[in-house]
Amino acid sequence: MGGGGDHGHVDGGDFRTKVWSMTGGPYCRPKHWKRNTALAMFGIFLICIPIARKSAELEQRPHLPVRPIPSQLWCKNFGNKDYE
Repeated sequence: MGGGGDHGHVDGGDFRTKVWSMTGGPYCRPKHWKRNTALAMFGIFLICIPIARKSAELEQRPHLPVRPIPSQLWCKNFGNKDYE
């Protein structure tokens, strides 16, 4: 029972080089990671800014809010109400 068998163990070897992880393992340093990160952030902003502008343009509230909300700063559908 239990026999063991050969599971690819290397006695005294560094097992971390054979372990897969989503983050790339202990020696992860992909080429051009700074450029790739900058491109990804640029893409996110390129998509999110027009969506946020359209959202502010379409925003409607049937009742004035009880307290100030951030979207009142950029949404033109609100009147000027001073909160106390």
